[in-house]
Amino acid sequence: MSGICGRASRLGRALVMLAMLAATPVAPAQVPFGTDASDLWWNAAESGWGMQIVEEGGAAFATLFVYDAAGAPTFYTATLAPLSGQAWSGDLYRTVGPPFGAASFNPAQVGARRVGTLTFTRSGSDSAQLQYSVDGIAVRKDVTRQLLRLDDYSGTYAATVYLVTTHCSNAADNRAQTGSFEIRVDQTSNAMTVRGSFAHRSACTYSGTYAQAGRVGALGASYTCADGDEGAMNFFEMTRRPGMVSGRLQGHSITDSCDYSGAFSGLIPF
Repeated sequence: MSGICGRASRLGRALVMLAMLAATPVAPAQVPFGTDASDLWWNAAESGWGMQIVEEGGAAFATLFVYDAAGAPTFYTATLAPLSGQAWSGDLYRTVGPPFGAASFNPAQVGARRVGTLTFTRSGSDSAQLQYSVDGIAVRKDVTRQLLRLDDYSGTYAATVYLVTTHCSNAADNRAQTGSFEIRVDQTSNAMTVRGSFAHRSACTYSGTYAQAGRVGALGASYTCADGDEGAMNFFEMTRRPGMVSGRLQGHSITDSCDYSGAFSGLIPF
């Protein structure tokens, strides 16, 4: 059996509005990557340099921290605009200014020089190709998100989900819908259990191993439900921020052959 059983009376109208907002299409120029690219990026085989990206609206600001020909640490910056597909690009600058220990800041000492361009092309939610040039020297690197610490998702959330159900043995179950319910996450290191009703009328338990790249995580889980349904569910492009979680999901029911895909968000109730 498929569908979503919301605990609407408990969550109230605020969650219904949140669900409607979550399903509202967003202009492609504002989310060119699908998943926020804001993160630390590096090549794990070349520790010592890296890049930070902060995505905001229709732009992304990149800070590249590398070493010059003399081995001195330096950094370059670029404001990137979206291109077609998964690429962003912009002019790359080297800046100079007052020393950090100066008694007062002298804006007359600030200067910026264009040294080339930088292009960041996504190949997945946690991988990309970086191409940039500095004074005629071209560089190409494969980069991934850099993990500092695992996020801890443990907690109870008021959640909404937009779910598309297809290929069910009962054709009446094939549909797209939005619902609201409560989820509980228990996490110990990489072991994670999620309890809720993402794709079912009854309560389900999803258990598996959590993995994280930078600020984006994924959970490959098997599930069982109180109504006897069982299958597999992958939660991916997961993010955890103070008071909220979000992500996407894709799964398959062994019991009724349904395929699931969708997106979810959850808030810690006040």
